[in-house]
Amino acid sequence: MSGRRAGDLAITFVMNVLLVLAFVLLLRLVVEFFGTIAAHDVGGVLVRLTDPLHVPFGLTAPRTPYGGVFDSDAAVTILLLVGIEWMLSLVRASRQRGYSQ
Repeated sequence: MSGRRAGDLAITFVMNVLLVLAFVLLLRLVVEFFGTIAAHDVGGVLVRLTDPLHVPFGLTAPRTPYGGVFDSDAAVTILLLVGIEWMLSLVRASRQRGYSQ
């Protein structure tokens, strides 16, 4: 395996990890949005497990009409993760275009 292809594989792996983290944080966002889900044991465990994953920006968490909160910090963290993943996809695509030249 050439160095370039190994680099592409590493970039793809990092991209996949970022997407999985974003998906897990999205689950946290939904659980916290609906307060009744967060009140259950499974919801509480998910929120506690994902605490280290989201960046504490210090944004307000407005109350929802469903008895929960909208975790603004988690939402911004999701946007950052997906943005980084998108930038890595551009890097990988530009590297792959270099193979054909």
